[in-house]
Amino acid sequence: MIDPKRLAAEIEDLSYSYPAVTEERKPLSQRYLMRERSFYIGDVFIKNPLIAAPLAGISDNTFRIFSCYFGSALNYSEMISSNGIKFKDKKSLYLAKVTGFERPCSIQIFGNDPDVMATAAKIIEEMADIIDINMGCPVHKILKSKSGGFLLKDTENAKRIMEAVIGAVSKPVTVKTRLGWDDDNNVSKIARAAQDLGISALCIHGRKVKQGYKGFADNGLSEEIAGSLKIPVIFSGDIDDPLKADRLLDSSDCKGIMIGRAIRARHHLLKDIYLNLNSKKMTIGQKDPGIRWVKTYLDLYLRSIISFKGEYRGIREFRKHFSWSLKGRKGAAAMRKKIFELEDISQALRLIYSIK
Repeated sequence: MIDPKRLAAEIEDLSYSYPAVTEERKPLSQRYLMRERSFYIGDVFIKNPLIAAPLAGISDNTFRIFSCYFGSALNYSEMISSNGIKFKDKKSLYLAKVTGFERPCSIQIFGNDPDVMATAAKIIEEMADIIDINMGCPVHKILKSKSGGFLLKDTENAKRIMEAVIGAVSKPVTVKTRLGWDDDNNVSKIARAAQDLGISALCIHGRKVKQGYKGFADNGLSEEIAGSLKIPVIFSGDIDDPLKADRLLDSSDCKGIMIGRAIRARHHLLKDIYLNLNSKKMTIGQKDPGIRWVKTYLDLYLRSIISFKGEYRGIREFRKHFSWSLKGRKGAAAMRKKIFELEDISQALRLIYSIK
């Protein structure tokens, strides 16, 4: 078992090494602070507008720790079944475990029964800084259970769920949703109800549920909603470079931007966005950190996953992160075949340090 403090210190060192600029060492709570762009979700201080998204099968302890050290001001668990939490399912409760190196952290739950959602929120409350209700997931099995994005078709139940969860806990409660189900724009109804009921912040992904991840995110309606609400509104969807992030924050009333798929195996993008927001000097979409840096990043990511999940499971989960890190690199296709055959840490490290 790797000492988590030592591992966190190594991740911190890695974050200071990118990019090659002089940066004063600070405690993590003070690093990446942007007073003019900070805000509160309930009583939780969010030190800058960068938020690492909840991603199923990805947003685990390791992902969140890396996100923190590269600039994220708020992290999320992957979404967790409220039924799983209520009935003390081991996997569900494991997903809700948060270390001190990844806070503030929102634990996201999903379900369709207001009472079960309230019970789940109570159980996880002391582990969470914020509790988030998923009302946007487009995955078929979630929709089939009348949860996630389905609630945009059932706004009355969505209201009952929000009211039940808010009434059950003292921590801030937020909602992550989408523009609507298909042809509708039901997010407007959800947004008004959320504010009236006492929801502390709203995150809107700029696609409809039926779109899944096809097409492009449209933030037009999100901008209207952000301008009409008093609670913080966070934008999500296709935020994948510093210039786009800058434009969204400067041209709207949104308080935060949520970045997800773009930082898979590319946590340095968070720091690129932060540096650009501070300096306005980013002339390219995303810097290349260089192969030596990427190797160190993968080495640390691998050791962190294994420290939390053990070698057998950790190696298998690491494969996808390794694969994502090769995007756009020469020889990636041949390397990916080897990646998905990895069985142990020694094989993985040899392959990492063979990248050219």
